[in-house]
Amino acid sequence: MKISDINTLPPEKIKDKMQRVVGEGKVYFEFCHRRADGTVREVAVFSSPILLKGRRLLHSIIHDITEKKQAERERNKLQERLAHAQRMESLGHLAGGIAHDFNNLLTAIIGFAQLIKLKVSKDDPQQEYAEQILSAGKRGASVTQQILAFSRKQTLDIRPVDLNETLRNLEKLMRRLLREDIEIQFKLSDKKMVVLADPNQIDQIVINLTTNARDAMPSGGRFEIASTFFVVDDEFAKMHGLSIKGQYALITFTDTGCGMDAETISHIFEPFYSTKEVGKGTGLGLSVVYGIVSQHKGCINVYSEKGKGTVFKIYLPLAEDAEIYSKGHKEVLELKGGNETILVAEDDQSLRHLFNTTLTQYGYKVIEAIDGEDAINKFIENKDEIKLVILDGIMPKKNGKEAFDKISEIAPNIRVIFMSGYAEEIFTRSGMLEISAKFLQKPITPELLIKTIRAVLDGDVP
Repeated sequence: MKISDINTLPPEKIKDKMQRVVGEGKVYFEFCHRRADGTVREVAVFSSPILLKGRRLLHSIIHDITEKKQAERERNKLQERLAHAQRMESLGHLAGGIAHDFNNLLTAIIGFAQLIKLKVSKDDPQQEYAEQILSAGKRGASVTQQILAFSRKQTLDIRPVDLNETLRNLEKLMRRLLREDIEIQFKLSDKKMVVLADPNQIDQIVINLTTNARDAMPSGGRFEIASTFFVVDDEFAKMHGLSIKGQYALITFTDTGCGMDAETISHIFEPFYSTKEVGKGTGLGLSVVYGIVSQHKGCINVYSEKGKGTVFKIYLPLAEDAEIYSKGHKEVLELKGGNETILVAEDDQSLRHLFNTTLTQYGYKVIEAIDGEDAINKFIENKDEIKLVILDGIMPKKNGKEAFDKISEIAPNIRVIFMSGYAEEIFTRSGMLEISAKFLQKPITPELLIKTIRAVLDGDVP
């Protein structure tokens, strides 16, 4: 709030406060004083009665506290942002844990349904049942992906992305998402605006914000997307919790919709919070956007008033050296097995059974481990036979990365596939490149698992 926006204290109110001094002995109060030049200053008044030559007078000391009050307001803003960030972080941990367990269940459901589908003939009625199970499982997987995006526990396929090009490519899709009574405008920078990002996640941001804008304009309106460059200095970085300073891409999404009050704004990035009717939305849209932006080391701000529309501003750091991320990925299309021995470490019994059944059907020999330490011991016992290790990310005793570190000391060239229901920092993109590892995000289908195993064993995956 600006000082000039604060109402000054009327003279009669000041007189009332001064009269209290006589009765109370002394008094302290603050008010805003408008000076002769029109500027407003915040002042503190200390008043007390004194006797001077037999006369009872008022003695007052007036301090200019404008800067002090401004500093207090800034501290309060920072405390509010910190409290909000801590609340979102706690929700993220909870959401990530739920998604992890749910993805294990979905892997088993989708996996065994696909095995049924592969086993029965095409005209068997069970084909339809398997298809229905697979369809429901994939819908469940879509929900967990949104939860993971919010919780910032997804492994990202980071590569150089020109945001302006991405927005132009999405224009047709955005027009389809909006109704005919909503006008869409683009005001994009003429220069390339390259960030290191997962292109699918950037698409998700645009789709979610477009859908949100459409729902905010039931009677039509205007939706504007703009891009420009922005320099993040020390003060801005501190205020918004950014670890990177310097050049940023700023993408602004503006709608002329119904807007939001302060109470709604304070909750919009929380998962499952929704202002829509029951059944009209999951409440994950904006929380997903928040999670994706945070995972890309950026920040998002929202400005809105009831009846005056909404503005979302997304800040993403510009890429400096994007070359190391520009490697292409070969896609393995042929589904074939082999006869190699594979160590599979997974603490979920149903998933161990699924992976063992799948790999055995395609000719592989499987050695099972129930946790990280068991994986190390089983590898030591069979090190001359094992050609590939498949490690779950989060396991008791030792996680997948810790188990692999020990295994790679014994066999530095061993091939590895990591898998997890969610990704912690042990699965960062740079770490994957360093150890030439492949990461699979659960839920994993048997088909994807077999394709990936063959590609890793044949050296077709970078």
